[in-house]
Order: sequence, then structure tokens, then C-alpha cells
Amino acid sequence: MSSRYRLVALVGLVLLGAAVVGIFALMGDDEGPPAADHARAYLAAWEEGDYAAMQERVLDAPTSFDTIHQQIVDNLEVTSSRYELGEVDTSGDTAIARFTARLQLDGLGEWSYDGALSMSLGDGDRWLVDWTPAALHPRLRSDQTLTRTREVPPRAPVVDKDGEPLASTGPGRIVGLEPQAIQDLNQVKAALQQQLGVDPAAVDRALGAPGVEPNHFVPIIAVSQARYTQVAPVIYPLPGTRFRDTTVRTTPSAGFAEHVLGRTGEITAERLEELGHPYRGGDLIGLTGIEAAYEAQLAGTPSGDIQLTDADGEVVEVLDRIEGREPRPVATTLDRTAQAAVESALSATDRPAAAVVVDRDGNVRAVASRPLDEFNRSLSGRYPPGSTFKVVTAGALLASGVTPDTPVECAQTTNAGGREFKNFESSSLGTVPFGLAFAESCNTAFISASAAVPDADLVAAAESFGFNTDYSVGLNTFGGSFPTPGDATEHAAASIGQGRVEASPLHMATVAAAVIDGTWDAPVLLPDPPAGDHADAGSGSTTTEAAADAAQATTTTGAEGESAAGSGMTARPEPRALPEGTAQTLLGLMRRVVTEGSGREAAITGVEVAGKTGTAEFGEGDPLPTHAWFIGIRGDNAVAVLVEGGGVGGRVAAPIAGAILAGLPGG
Repeated sequence: MSSRYRLVALVGLVLLGAAVVGIFALMGDDEGPPAADHARAYLAAWEEGDYAAMQERVLDAPTSFDTIHQQIVDNLEVTSSRYELGEVDTSGDTAIARFTARLQLDGLGEWSYDGALSMSLGDGDRWLVDWTPAALHPRLRSDQTLTRTREVPPRAPVVDKDGEPLASTGPGRIVGLEPQAIQDLNQVKAALQQQLGVDPAAVDRALGAPGVEPNHFVPIIAVSQARYTQVAPVIYPLPGTRFRDTTVRTTPSAGFAEHVLGRTGEITAERLEELGHPYRGGDLIGLTGIEAAYEAQLAGTPSGDIQLTDADGEVVEVLDRIEGREPRPVATTLDRTAQAAVESALSATDRPAAAVVVDRDGNVRAVASRPLDEFNRSLSGRYPPGSTFKVVTAGALLASGVTPDTPVECAQTTNAGGREFKNFESSSLGTVPFGLAFAESCNTAFISASAAVPDADLVAAAESFGFNTDYSVGLNTFGGSFPTPGDATEHAAASIGQGRVEASPLHMATVAAAVIDGTWDAPVLLPDPPAGDHADAGSGSTTTEAAADAAQATTTTGAEGESAAGSGMTARPEPRALPEGTAQTLLGLMRRVVTEGSGREAAITGVEVAGKTGTAEFGEGDPLPTHAWFIGIRGDNAVAVLVEGGGVGGRVAAPIAGAILAGLPGG
């Protein structure tokens, strides 16, 4: 064979040998699965908390293997974990398998770190973990464990228009009971009810709750330190009462703007499921109102340290820190002075009631509802506005050519579409100027005069005052609904705010405010709401189905009105300008209501006040029950007052409105 052929053959053998070596390299040898497979199986068992399966892959596992792992799970409060295998470096019979641990820590969030498993090839060609505490975390040594802290930041305040806190976090006291130390339970319940408004049935429920032992501290109510100082002389000496320091949410006074600001309390199981991480049982959260709707902004998120701790509980090293999000205040348009005036004025009635103050630009300055239950009558109540709607109808009549001097017939009764309408208490004035009919709130005059106003014009007038407009103030909101009348009877009823017409006290306050400068502005409560940061306002809303059903304003026809606003935030509608000169004329007419008409009870000595009374029929009966209404104006502010089933607006709602207007700042 020539040298040339011998060279070719030699090269061929070399190439063939290299190919065979390459094939065997790809196929692996006969030593079993590579270290990576064993490491992956170990991490999978760790992720499942299967310590027995882990030990099967450990070389000489210590007897405390399970205990060490479980202690860390308990200390860190791990709710779930993931272990992701990274690079595996193999050198002969040893290997290093790197991994990333991602641990979900209850009430704190995710903590991740990089670790490594030292491995060696054991008997039977199986890769085993050469386990030391460093396999759990690279910094962990014998007689050490991992612990954590959790720091919940102070809840941010809800502030007024001037940036001053309306709801803020401060020192407080938990008033509780020790069952075995109580000598006279009835005396204790009576004192707690009288001093702190605690329902005696709530005390019985707390003491009878599952798991309560005779020597337990049973919390009953948390109060501010200032409130505790007031009641301590009465409740502290009672045998069985016990007290602990805490932090509480405080407002200028008990119940202050509660339907808007909302309440805070311990998280419920339902809200815990809804909010998820980083909340945990026992956390204080917003339960209603702004506190609930803007929970994420007000609460922020907790922070915490991950610590290396020795056997004596001393912190050896802080391994990592989870930084939470800082809470941020929620700004409102509320005015502290106006709110105080509303709170004080509503105390004059023991009936369900609501009051709202807005300024000429639609800024909500005060909101209150009574009682302090879950139904926010002021913002989400739906009621027939009754004769307060005559401001709107008067606007339509003025546009049709009627003037304050136009003669109108204020008869005792009038017929519209076959139905007879009458005035309150069957009164009549005869033929009088329209201005006097407005001042005395004559139903028959309005029905007769508006009969010639087309339905479309009446709808247009209502919509110029914001009816049928979708808006929200950031909490469960109903505005005003004015359906197109279906016939002459509905047209007549609608012209005096009955039939299917509905409005909230909030909306009727904006109707009055539109008269101040001739422009209707949608109300604003939160001047700078965070986009996407608040929960569905329904969760913090103040309407429950049962309460809404109970307080739903039933119109004279018994038909439900259309919903004009939802509970979620919407873009603020554009302002609506009233026809030229309309507002000025309406303002003059509304002044006559207070100076010479049905709203005299709202008058303030030396102060110019304008307004309109309303006595709105609802429900069933003969005679029909009535809601008492009043909307009024003083300077740049407008008010709406509703007293459910209160009777006559001029006698019941007007004096409350007058007290509010007297207490408003400015002229």
C-alpha cells in the first residue's frame, strides 16, 4: 500500500474514532442519570415539603433534618415555595448544583435568594446531597435558623381640602373583658353601652365565641386614647374590665363624615381572600367608605427583615430586607367647618336623614347620613325629589317664555291625562304671578303651566341640571334620573318631581349650586383619585341590598327609575351651561321662597339665603307618606337636606338646612 493510501486510511480511522467518542459523549455513560436530575428531584421534593423524599437523596442526613427545615418554614411563615435549578458543575465524583429559591412569606410577600447543593456520587452510582445547613441558605450554620420581622406602616390620613387630617392613626386603647373576673355582667354591659355605644348583644357574642376561656382577654371595642380618658372613670373600676394599648383611626369627633371617610377594623375572611398578599389575619383594613375604596393607597404594604438568628434568639445577621410601599394620603374636597355644621344640624332629627353641601364648582364640602348604618343616603339614595325639582321645571318654563310676572292658575286641583293632582293640604291661591306660585310651591300651577312644554324640552332642561348623567365621586354614587314621560299623566308628575323622577341628595345639591353661577358641575369629592389604585368602590360602598330596598324611594306610580350613575370612578362630565339669564331669574325666585314663601324656616338674620322646599310622596297609603326636602344657597355654597318620611319640607327640612347654611364658612 502506498504511503498516500496509508495516510488516507489513518485519517479515516482518526475521524471515525472522534465520531464514536462524540456519540458516547452525547449518550452519556453507564453511571446513571446525571447530577442535574438528582438535584432537580431533590428540589421538587423540597418544594412539596416532602422531607422523607429529600432524605432519600441526602448522604447521612441528620436526625434533626425535618425539624430544621420545618422550623424555618414556621419562622418565616412560608405559604408556598419554588426552587428553580440553575447551573450544575460536575467534576469527577462531585458536583455543585445551583438553585434559586422563591418563598412566599405570609403577610410580607416574596423573598428570593440563590443557593447551592454540594453533591457527590454515592454507592450505586447515585448522586446524593452532602447536606449541611448551608444547603438551606448559604449563610446558615449549625445551631442557627432563619427568622423574619414584619413592620406595618402607619396608615396614611384622609385629608380635607386644606390638607389637614380628617382620619388619621393615633394611640388608642382596646377595652376588653376577662370573663372570670366579671362580677356583674349586666352592669358591665350597661356601662359599655352608655359610655361607648356598645350593643349588649355584641358583648354576649364576644364572651360566647368559640375558644374563649375564663382567663382570656376578650376584646370588645377599640377607642382613641382621648376617648378612653373620658370614659375611664366609669368603666375602669368595673370588675372584669381589662385594657391594652393599640393604635386606632381617629376623626375630629365620633361618626364625623363616617359615610364618606368610612370605618377601619380587623380584616374579614372574605376581604382577606379578596385582597390576598401581603395581608394576613389580624390586619386592620378599611371596611367602608374611602378607607375601603382606597385601601391600597392608604395602607401601603409591610416591610420586613430576613434574619440569621442563633440558638439564643439573637440576630447574627440581617440577610435581606423586603421593602414595602409607603402609604399615601387620600385628599378630599371636604371642609371641616362645613362638615361640622352638617353633623350638628342633622342631630336635630331622629329620623333617617341626609345632607350634602357643595360649592359653585361642584366640590363636595360636607356629607352626612343618619343613622350611621351601611346605607349612605346622601350619595347613593334614590328618592323622588318632589318640589325641589321645580327649580328644573321653572328653568324649562322660563325658556318657553314664562316670566316671574306671568299669571298662572293655582287651583285646588287639576287634571292631567285623566288623573287628578292637588296641592299640599289642598291649598289654592287662584290666579297669581308665577313668582308667587314658585315661592308657595303650587303643584297645580306648575302642572298646568308645563303642560305646553314638550317632553323633549323638559328632558333637555333636566339634563342641563345633570340628570341622566353618569358620574361618580369615588364611592357608590347615584345622581339623577329623568326618564322621558310616557303620557300626559307622567308629564304632569315629572314636572313636580314625582312619577319616575329620582335623585340623590348629592345631586339635588348640585342642582342648587348650578343656580349660583349658571353652570351645572358634576360633584367632586376626590380631586386627584389614583388611577387603578383603589378597590371596586362597591367593596367600600355604603349601600346594602336590604338597606336599599328598605329606603328605596317609591314614586307615585310605583315604577323604578333608571340608574344614572354607577359605583366606580368615571371621567368627570363636562359642565352644563344654563340658558342665558336663567340662573339669575331662578336665584331671585328661590330667594322669594325663603323671604315670603314655603321656606321661611331656612332664613338667617342678616344673611341672603335662597332655596326651594320639597314634600315628595312615596310608598302606599292614604294619604301617601312624604319625604321632607330642602335645597338652598348661601353665597358660593349650596345645600340639600332630605328627611326620610319626615313630612313637610318647609317645616322639617328647611330649618335643618338653615342651621347648616348658618354654620358655613364665608358669606
